[in-house]
Amino acid sequence: MIPVAVMSATPKADIETASLEQLLAGSDKPGVWRIARLQSNAAVLVIEFPNLLEQGLAFNRAAAYIEKKSSTRDRVLSDDELAALVKRSGDTSETFYFGHDYTGAQMRQFFAQSKAQDIKLNAQEMRLRATLLDASLLKEGTSPTEKEPASLQAPGQQAVISFSAQQVDDPATKADEGVDALRRESTLRHELSHGEFFTRPAYQKQSWKFWQKSLSKTERAMFRRMLAGMDYDPDNELLMVNETQAVLMHTPDSRAFDASNLGVTPAQLQDLRMRFERSR
Repeated sequence: MIPVAVMSATPKADIETASLEQLLAGSDKPGVWRIARLQSNAAVLVIEFPNLLEQGLAFNRAAAYIEKKSSTRDRVLSDDELAALVKRSGDTSETFYFGHDYTGAQMRQFFAQSKAQDIKLNAQEMRLRATLLDASLLKEGTSPTEKEPASLQAPGQQAVISFSAQQVDDPATKADEGVDALRRESTLRHELSHGEFFTRPAYQKQSWKFWQKSLSKTERAMFRRMLAGMDYDPDNELLMVNETQAVLMHTPDSRAFDASNLGVTPAQLQDLRMRFERSR
């Protein structure tokens, strides 16, 4: 295995404001979590991790709880259960996801459920919780009584998204852990589109209009089938709409998505994209 540095300290988040171009340019502090508010939409918090392993340790358990079809919606997985899920998927902790996107409310629910189950979160998950509190994406509520702990709140309509710095593939594993410049940019653009969907009502309305009115029943089934094959929960209609807009319009890396994934021709794919634009 190629050694990957795993950070476990929990310093107070250093939050900057960054444009897409600045995020793509990378951090001037390699090896650390880069935390920024998106310049064009301050409701979106962006975390660039130094590598996929660090990102996976911070977010994979939340991802399984929030959106994985093969996981469970009513219970947070233990370490062993998460490891088994990752293994069944044919992935590693690094490749389970190349990027993440969640609302503040979803993260609040994840941490609340973890606490209710007395799940021992790892160092990266605890650092993520502290980061979201520092960034005011989460907020400690008031305690009902002196003996009861404060509950978390998720103020406003905010979202957190993540991607990672570039890294080379580990030839000793079947999974492709490589993150080159194109995959990194594609992941960032894809995840930022989720941030827009979560926090900009006009863009979410456009995405729903495309899903409900521009796509036929057969075409919706086509996207649903593709996304279910990627282990997204096909019964979560909001997730289907959100992932559809992101893969269709904001995933420029053809290794992640192209016409063949849907079983259509390039011309048909272009028509779908034009129809999305006309749904404004």
